[in-house]
Amino acid sequence: MQDIIDHLPKLPEIQQQKLTIHEFDEIEVKPTDSVEIKKFIRKVNYEFLGYHCNHKVMDKDCDMVYKNISDIYKSGEFKTYDNFVSLVAECVWQIRDKDKRCKIWNEQIRPTYSELKKTIDALVVLAGFISMYNAKMNPQCSKCKAAIRKYNYSVKEIERMRNDYADLKKEVEKPAEDKMDMLAFLNKNYPTADDFLLSDVKKKYKETFGIVKIFDILREEIEATKLFKVMNHRNIYHVKRL
Repeated sequence: MQDIIDHLPKLPEIQQQKLTIHEFDEIEVKPTDSVEIKKFIRKVNYEFLGYHCNHKVMDKDCDMVYKNISDIYKSGEFKTYDNFVSLVAECVWQIRDKDKRCKIWNEQIRPTYSELKKTIDALVVLAGFISMYNAKMNPQCSKCKAAIRKYNYSVKEIERMRNDYADLKKEVEKPAEDKMDMLAFLNKNYPTADDFLLSDVKKKYKETFGIVKIFDILREEIEATKLFKVMNHRNIYHVKRL
């Protein structure tokens, strides 16, 4: 008998969960944010801090839980299942009664194959009813889900904007010398000259970048271009284009 019960289709649990209106966290405006970022954050906060959604229709379906349970209990399928359980319980009671009196149970009553099949069919139908009711009593609000996705995207977009702005500030604050390599500097200041003084390069470099570089470093960087070479003629350093 236990095997019969164990192998019957299992019914899903009846579940109910009302929708809640999602509350969005305020996004903090940081002092380091740009005007554009601050404007975007205020726009996002204005939209989501006052978010509201009407769930009255879906809440009404959730409130039908007791009626749905009542309908299941009153259905013919549940009656079929209940009768089968009662029959199995009667068999178990008889077996235990015979056992107490040291008598052999001769299967006076026992579920037939047709009763078992009918019960299985009824359970399948009941499972369908319960799944249908659960879908109504556990609704999903497409508007709220879309709002959550939009808010999460806005948060990621703000983070991206902040990172881009931080990178831009670093670029602006970067020493000017990092923005132009030596080859570009020489071509800009000596576009046609084939021979010019290293001291003049040092002077222009200081005027352009505000940095004083010794001859050794200038020589190393100039010759690294492979297009210029520094030569010493009577203790005067010249830069020659190759």
